[in-house]
Amino acid sequence: MKPLREINSFPASHQEVLERQFGIASAEAFFEHATRNAQGMQTALKLTPSQLDTLLRLIEGYLAPEFVKRCRQPVVKHGRGVIVD
Repeated sequence: MKPLREINSFPASHQEVLERQFGIASAEAFFEHATRNAQGMQTALKLTPSQLDTLLRLIEGYLAPEFVKRCRQPVVKHGRGVIVD
């Protein structure tokens, strides 16, 4: 895991908000949350879509290609069983 604080070009103010309010301290956690819920991340960090995209491209360079590919795949939900009355 790559801590966000080790990425000098990632804004310190965003690091603080992510860690204190959401418990997100790694590049992997940020990337996964931001790709799965871009609008929520934009709201949390008060970013425009283009600003978030810039941060995602920055972080992507620190991540394994397989991880990036897995995060970008659509979420598939499966039923958990049958409800019987």
